[in-house]
Amino acid sequence: MQSAHMIESAYFLSQFEDQWVLRLSFERELAEVSSECLVAMDGEGKILAADRVASRSLAREIGGGNLAGRQIGDVFDLSFEKLLDIFSRSSMVLPIRTQKTGLQMYGSLRCPQAISVKPLKQVEKPVSRSREVPVVGEPLTLDYLAGEDRRLKESVERIKRVMNKPIPILLNGETGTGKEMFAQAIHNASRRADKPFVAVNCAAIPESLIESELFGYKEGAFTGARSKGMRGKILQSDGGTLFLDEIGDMPASLQPRLLRVLAEREVTPLGGETPIPVDLHVICATHRNIMDMVAGGEFREDLYYRLNGVSFELPSLRERSDISRLISDVLTIEAGNSLESVTIDDEAMRVMSEFSWPGNIRQLRNALRYALAVCDKGIITCADLPVDVICPQDPKGQPAKALPRQAAAPLPETTEEEDSTPAVEEAVAGLSAMEQAERQVILDALQKHKWQVSKAVKEVGISRATMYRKMDKYAIIPPNKR
Repeated sequence: MQSAHMIESAYFLSQFEDQWVLRLSFERELAEVSSECLVAMDGEGKILAADRVASRSLAREIGGGNLAGRQIGDVFDLSFEKLLDIFSRSSMVLPIRTQKTGLQMYGSLRCPQAISVKPLKQVEKPVSRSREVPVVGEPLTLDYLAGEDRRLKESVERIKRVMNKPIPILLNGETGTGKEMFAQAIHNASRRADKPFVAVNCAAIPESLIESELFGYKEGAFTGARSKGMRGKILQSDGGTLFLDEIGDMPASLQPRLLRVLAEREVTPLGGETPIPVDLHVICATHRNIMDMVAGGEFREDLYYRLNGVSFELPSLRERSDISRLISDVLTIEAGNSLESVTIDDEAMRVMSEFSWPGNIRQLRNALRYALAVCDKGIITCADLPVDVICPQDPKGQPAKALPRQAAAPLPETTEEEDSTPAVEEAVAGLSAMEQAERQVILDALQKHKWQVSKAVKEVGISRATMYRKMDKYAIIPPNKR
């Protein structure tokens, strides 16, 4: 009878996996290990179904009849909104009383397992928790990563619909756009979250080792092999998610083997003879155009279509419509959730919002880490930003081309601490707009620190030798040498 009841409960949970399920027990001690009653509800708190025990035990609370169609507040002494609020703040088993007779039971709430079920207004409160800025090291959710950018939010909604299906996902985007963070967030939001997430950078592993890294090997497979062999990354991700970063850099010799693993769902380690079944979900990422590689014969077409079950384009930082909010969120994370004591002034925010960010999120994080280290009084100003953000240049030392909204910098105004001799004015007049802007940043830093070069170089982020060379180039003369 116990086995039959367990099977009935498992079937009930499977049938209503897309709905809210209230799991109830009459004894607190048993509530954490088994559920005697199950009640399924939709997003408005209306009861959709109840198992045999619940139907029999709770029928008298409504004067007989079927529980289906009733509101959960008609049966218990709390509303659906209150129920969600309680369980959003605690995952413990909590006491619940029936409305009519005061019968005390102990319950826990299971959220919808299918993300495609959109919670209605009553559940907006717990859902909004995903926009809270996490601390450093805390996993980021898909909703948080999407921010307020419309295109990304649409992509995340599509991702939620396919991530629990046997459909491989391909993430495209420039370097630094957070492809691995998105892959990790997809895994954490899926039903495989309690299984391993294994990331493999196909561009970072030498070609001679990538085969053994992916497929593993048996004892004595080759000289130098471990005595007990090794389980490859594919087998390590069994039941979980295999993330293949920079899939466009996978050696051509390994592409047929990976294709076979994906097709047969089994892997044969090096030196082995018996295939081992494997259950995996594959997410790939690349910054390269795989279709161009297919056309050029660099990537197998059949493998491409095996990996590209559905593809998503992650926009670059300069393309995002919510860049100001994203900058604030990243600052909060880097500052350790102390945004109330660290802020960005309006001019610095304008400069950062208009910057092209060729390194995307990775470059933004480094820039804010630097700014946090050198800013005073908890306010980040333009003087606290790295020089390459204030005066962007390409790798050849020329002004960057990707700043369409940045106007040419005007000639710097002379200050009471700056020499305005004809020689200085002539030297400044011959500078380009970018050089004039760089000169002003250096001059501001020197004046701020009363011409102490050791402090100014730390703020600007250059060496002392470079500082003196720039001062000579831009005719910046300390007051004591005029």
